Amino acid sequence: MRTPPALFALGAWCFFSCCGALAAAPGAMPPVQLLRLSLADAKALAAQHQTTALTAREQAVESQAHSSEVLAGYLPSVDFKTYQTRQTENLKAMGLNLPGFPTLIGPFDTFDARVRFSQRVFDLARLRDIDAARHAVDAARLRAEAAAQQAAGAAALAYVESLRAQEAVHAAVANFDLSQSLLMLARDQQAAGLATGVDVVRAETVHARNTLLLRQSRQAASEADTRLHRALGVGMDLPLQLTDSLKEETASPPPMEPAIATALRQRPELQALEAVVVERDTEHRAALAESYPALSVAGDIGPSGVTPTHNDYRTYSFGVQLTMPLLEGGAINARQDAAASRMRQAELELRDTMQQVEEDVRLAHIALETSLDQIKTAETSLTLADRLLDQARDRFKEGVADNLELVDAQANLANARSTRIDALAAHQMALINFELSLGRLEYARP
Repeated sequence: MRTPPALFALGAWCFFSCCGALAAAPGAMPPVQLLRLSLADAKALAAQHQTTALTAREQAVESQAHSSEVLAGYLPSVDFKTYQTRQTENLKAMGLNLPGFPTLIGPFDTFDARVRFSQRVFDLARLRDIDAARHAVDAARLRAEAAAQQAAGAAALAYVESLRAQEAVHAAVANFDLSQSLLMLARDQQAAGLATGVDVVRAETVHARNTLLLRQSRQAASEADTRLHRALGVGMDLPLQLTDSLKEETASPPPMEPAIATALRQRPELQALEAVVVERDTEHRAALAESYPALSVAGDIGPSGVTPTHNDYRTYSFGVQLTMPLLEGGAINARQDAAASRMRQAELELRDTMQQVEEDVRLAHIALETSLDQIKTAETSLTLADRLLDQARDRFKEGVADNLELVDAQANLANARSTRIDALAAHQMALINFELSLGRLEYARP
């Protein structure tokens, strides 16, 4: 799959930063490259760099290694062992007191070199352990996919929040410019004798409030940018330029019941828990099979003698071994009970998660429908607020009214701008949450 442009930009930034550090004078800071970032790029970066997603992928690798280790217990085993010893023996220590024989025998040498082979022929418990380990690998991979989707979703939400904060700054700048122009108008009207000092004070108060709101909005935008860096898993000093904008998606959400059915079928968390239930059931059946007979073959071959070159002869042995537990003090039953309990726990967790998934879909569906209505209302309110401001400004210019209704119109327009921005951001966040609730949030994979 195509690598997102943001990944290329991030790699280029790292490369040129390192080159700049080498070429610069001692103590100089390397130049920082601006990263242009779309919403799709943000999701891809988070899925590749967020610690939670990386940890989940490492856990999948660990699970695969454990599965290979369990499988190795059923594969042929070959090992080599050799030794050369020089020893003495005390016959009396062995209970032998033979007349005419010395008590101490030796010293004498013993040499042996042997290749040993063993192979399980049939062991039902180990075979089921292998199946359980394979299901554990499937569960770990699905959990990694769920973690990647959650990381991508968190980055997408942080991206939209940063867009909202930037739009709030633009709205605050527009409110600041408007209050400044209306303050100049109030002073001009006072100079012309068409307004009083109270009108000027009102305009100055509104302008001071908008100045404070502009500073607060810029601070909020900086905080949102910091949270976005954290959600992406990139360095805090990397400057970002967001290329997308807040917009309304015209497509209506699918009906509730089909959406719930899709989520129950696609959510990777559910699929992982289903794999865990199968894994726990297989582990339970493996515990039950521990009381069954197990069959294996083994053999060895190698030279045995005094030394490797003195009286050495090739010897061998081979045979079949059948083992079956008869009495283990209740250990097998205890393992069976524990495995059965773990299986029931997994089933309970699966049932609870299915209810959680349905709740997620229903709440996301409601939020998405509500956000569409909020956008329509906000657009209407903004249009009316613009019209009301124009009328109040004309009345104040003509001297037929003071600027009290103009101040109210300013406040209404500022609220309408903020409401529209919040509605657009809430709509995009609702879309992201809805895709997450269905388990189909798209992000570019390497």
